[in-house]
Amino acid sequence: MPIMEWDNSLDIGVESMNDEHKQILDLMNKIYDANEAGQSGIHINNLVGRLARVTIDHFRDEEKYMESIGYEGLGTHKIIHQDLLKKYTAFADQIKAHDGQVPPEFLSFLKRWLTAHIRGVDIKYGQASNMKKAG
Repeated sequence: MPIMEWDNSLDIGVESMNDEHKQILDLMNKIYDANEAGQSGIHINNLVGRLARVTIDHFRDEEKYMESIGYEGLGTHKIIHQDLLKKYTAFADQIKAHDGQVPPEFLSFLKRWLTAHIRGVDIKYGQASNMKKAG
């Protein structure tokens, strides 16, 4: 059972970013499923590391995309990305220090991060992009 499934409320209207969001969601679900199955150690640490790399790449791609459309909220969005990465890194360090044991707060953070960030923040550049295409 996944922590979360993709649905239309997560569609920001930018296909390439939706695809990357789906990849992030898939890795979140793999971490959740592995934790639920009682796994820890190197397997969890590897998944947490993969999610970090995919997220860093995604944030870079997303910021480039926002720059390409002249999105006015880019500066604020970059700060949000930095904050999310800082929080993620703190959790990842904690998980690594505890041999891949996943604290429940980490799973809550992942779910809140994905839903709140996509639905509340990313949707704005998606709307701006679609208005530029239509205008």
